[in-house]
Amino acid sequence: MPADFFYALLPEQLLLALLVTLMLCEILGRGARLAGPLFTLVAGAGCAVLLLQLAQGYGAAPVPGEIVIDRFALLGRLVILGCGCIYGVCCLSSDAGIKSRLLLGASLLGALVMLDSAGFISLFLGIELLSLPAFALMVHRCGLSSASEGAFKYLLLSAVASGLILFGLSLGYGSCGTLAIGDFVAATADGPLGLAACALVLSGFFLKAAVFPFHGWAPDAYAGARLPVTALLASIVKGAVVLALVRILGEAPLPSELDGAIIVLAVLSIFYGNVTAIRQGAFRRLLAYSSIAHGGYMIFALADAGGGRVEALLYYVAVYAVTTIVACTCFGLLAQGEADELEVLDGAFAARPLPALLLAVSVLSLAGIPPLPGFLAKFFIFKSVIASGHLVPAVLAFAGSYLGVVYYLGIVYRLFRPATAPARPARPALPAARWAFGGMLLGSAVLMLFMVAPGVFHRLLGGL
Repeated sequence: MPADFFYALLPEQLLLALLVTLMLCEILGRGARLAGPLFTLVAGAGCAVLLLQLAQGYGAAPVPGEIVIDRFALLGRLVILGCGCIYGVCCLSSDAGIKSRLLLGASLLGALVMLDSAGFISLFLGIELLSLPAFALMVHRCGLSSASEGAFKYLLLSAVASGLILFGLSLGYGSCGTLAIGDFVAATADGPLGLAACALVLSGFFLKAAVFPFHGWAPDAYAGARLPVTALLASIVKGAVVLALVRILGEAPLPSELDGAIIVLAVLSIFYGNVTAIRQGAFRRLLAYSSIAHGGYMIFALADAGGGRVEALLYYVAVYAVTTIVACTCFGLLAQGEADELEVLDGAFAARPLPALLLAVSVLSLAGIPPLPGFLAKFFIFKSVIASGHLVPAVLAFAGSYLGVVYYLGIVYRLFRPATAPARPARPALPAARWAFGGMLLGSAVLMLFMVAPGVFHRLLGGL
């Protein structure tokens, strides 16, 4: 039993060992240069363990009723840990220090705990462990008052979301007498009490995922943080929250009342996020509203009742998170310092062709232009929703998705148009830039794999 417990939760054990090691390094004031390679090594080892467990068809319940290792837990943790590995290379450069990787590791640990939860106690602990380090990252190494304000607003939103989730869980416990996730979902069909419990829990998760109209101050939080932290919030945190929703709902069809509400919220999120992003002149705020739109695509998949929800969302989260990380890394390489205005991209292809080209490909993928992986991700979601009989909402969502093409093409135009000022000389390849450059290439290679061999991912999903 102890050996099975250790092997079942080996990725979490590796992250926990990493956190302890980084804490000791921080206390002793040594090992700052080794923090980056150590983080990458641990994240890569965790991914290797999960691939081995997938190949073995491994499954276990190390903590009955609270922790279960099934195929979804393996795949979901592989997606999040893989994105964390790419993010650690891309966005946390060699001068980021120990604290940044310590906070990122804690956030990843929370995400992994969420995805292997079978009960709401462990799931709630996981989602709080995912969120709390993000607040610290927003103000860490950033002396701007806007960062503190954004972190405070994000903290308030997260507190309200946690309160809604807890209130919903209390109603659910009163309805079914247990905090097991499977029994909670079954109780939603038992009457108004179960329906209200599910609605409250979903509302809390929608706040965490910044879905319209629950997004609140999320754009201010994204805009106030440093670009690497904005990338974390828009990719890994959002993706983990959405996958936690999949862990709760599984393939179970939703009650018609909730199904209709989710469809309306999804379509409104897509339109609101894309329309508002068109007017933005700063990259981080544009990314925030684009993230709201992509949150709409993700929750739209919850309307699927034909058994394709889990597969579509795992693929979408993987593609969206990696693409967002690569786009933010490319922008950081092209911009000067903490510059955030889109004007810094004017004529960037002439000065730094590779980051500019990869940024163009990334934003076109986010727009859903074929044959890029973002198009395939949207295609799988729309296919599953249409197969469930929601043709009209799917057509509306499809129309709204191409509003996003406007601002994404605006970025591409800025990159390739002739520069009005003399081309900026390429900056020297500092150690920090080399890390980001290597991470950018790693993320681009993963996206290329998604595009040329989507069947590899779907073969992994075949056992769901």
